[in-house]
Amino acid sequence: MNRHLCPGIILAIAFTVLTAACGLNQPVTKTPPVQTGSAAYPVTITNYDYAENQIYFTYQQPPARVVVTHPGATELLLDLGLESRILATTAPYGRPVAQVAEKYAGLNILKAPYMPTEEELLEMQPDMIIGWVHQFSPTGMGQVKTWQARKVGTYILPSTLVKARPSLETMVYSNIADMGRIFNIQPVTGPYIEKLRTRVATIRNSLQDVTRKKTVLVLQDHFNGTFSLYDSQHLISHMVELAGGINLCESRTSFVGAEKILAYDPDFIIFVSVDRNNFAEDLSDEAAIKSLQAVTELRGLQAIQQGNIINLPFFTVNNAGIRTIDGIEKIAAHLYPAKFN
Repeated sequence: MNRHLCPGIILAIAFTVLTAACGLNQPVTKTPPVQTGSAAYPVTITNYDYAENQIYFTYQQPPARVVVTHPGATELLLDLGLESRILATTAPYGRPVAQVAEKYAGLNILKAPYMPTEEELLEMQPDMIIGWVHQFSPTGMGQVKTWQARKVGTYILPSTLVKARPSLETMVYSNIADMGRIFNIQPVTGPYIEKLRTRVATIRNSLQDVTRKKTVLVLQDHFNGTFSLYDSQHLISHMVELAGGINLCESRTSFVGAEKILAYDPDFIIFVSVDRNNFAEDLSDEAAIKSLQAVTELRGLQAIQQGNIINLPFFTVNNAGIRTIDGIEKIAAHLYPAKFN
């Protein structure tokens, strides 16, 4: 990757170290039916290619055979009531969020654990593909321009870009708004975004009189003596900022030893947890804290000694969808418990 390892690659490497893995549901009634051939079409959407250049694609009608290779995007589509539009998707990285778990279980799951090949996709005949930026490489699922020439829409999730400055506006709200335009469900996505904005505003208002911001490290353990820290190029860093914290890691720090981690002295650690025994599940807060406290090399950190550990599963940190505001609320409540019930 260009400037830092994509979180999806980090998870893939962690999985490799540890393990060396078509009926569709009907749309929920709360969502208005997509209007084929309505005045909403054609609609042109701005997105990106593998090199992160802006590209454009015009949808003549709402996609009906969507392949999704990012589970966070799958959760979002399900929460918007678009399950009948999903042809197939990748398995979740951990447990799906409760409100869409039953729908997720009813989807067709791709055999490839992270992404299908271009040939496999061609056999599936999708009319839209949603995924990570690195998956649209020439040696991955195929280039954006190639799929567009086949009249297949592609959508690279903004949160997976490595050159863009991460924020809720550019990586979460814009994604939801694009789904609203592509599927012609703006009456759903408009209020959806406003509810998220209101929740964030509530957090910010509660923290207005905080004079000393708590410091944070966002840490992932690869279970082989190496660790990663999430820097300011990841959305989680902006989430920490919105929760009233300061991320001490400003530059890429991936696959380093404990001595590098011990050079910091954060008030709190956000532990990007993975259940090494069952990747289909998430660690509970108690289990995650015990897991990190068991790492002998890191016991010198005061945050670990004091139990100032905030558990955020990998799927939550790298979701950039319906879990993002939940994550901000959880971080804020741990950093400043007196401010939140």
